[in-house]
Amino acid sequence: MRSIIQGLILGLIIVLPGMSGGTVFVIFGIYEDLVRDLVRFKIRPYIPLIGGMVVGIFIGGMAFALFFEAYRDITVAFLLGGLLASIKSVIKDSPGLTMNKVISMVFGIAFGYYMVSEPMTIDINNDVEWYLLVVGGALSTAAMIIPGVPGSSVLIIMGIYGSVLSYIRELNFVKLTIFGIGCIAGAILLLNILEKIYDKHRDLLSYCFAGLILGSTRALLPHTFSLSILLIFTVGFASVWVWSGKGVEI
Repeated sequence: MRSIIQGLILGLIIVLPGMSGGTVFVIFGIYEDLVRDLVRFKIRPYIPLIGGMVVGIFIGGMAFALFFEAYRDITVAFLLGGLLASIKSVIKDSPGLTMNKVISMVFGIAFGYYMVSEPMTIDINNDVEWYLLVVGGALSTAAMIIPGVPGSSVLIIMGIYGSVLSYIRELNFVKLTIFGIGCIAGAILLLNILEKIYDKHRDLLSYCFAGLILGSTRALLPHTFSLSILLIFTVGFASVWVWSGKGVEI
């Protein structure tokens, strides 16, 4: 039951951009065991956790998609604040600027800006190609397991975050199954590779990903600006900033 509840909490959290699933695993005290077991394809002990996470993703995704449609500017203001605050946890282990880090960040900003071609929407008619769903699921899941890296931000950078939410809301099991296959592949096949690359080039990759986040924020710009929008932005920023701090303290 504990694993199911942990999975439910994880699923609710990782739907939101800026929230790191890896940080949740650290706080739950299961991060090292999880990574070691996934690399060894030892999945059975985590079936209750995965089941709870799937339920949490569906509940959080449906609620979030409905709220997004009704209050688009308020929602993106909250997400924008959370996404920008997540940069703290992304670069926290790579303090100090160097020319290589600056270049890596500038590259990330340019690439993230280029990848996001338009503001994020929840559009049921926006059909995503199957291979993008597989790649998005694989990369977001593999990135999510690294503490401090928000996996859902990968979907925003790829421009498919809103589409995945719409598939959850509409219970499009065909598209979600394809996305799920990518998630499984990312957790089992890419995690070990990504973890080794990340450990070897942590500084440059951290600043590059921070740049990607900055560049991709163009997808989360509100159509209008007001005091309430600024307040919601501040709440989103503060929530993720404090959450990131919890991850650092563990």
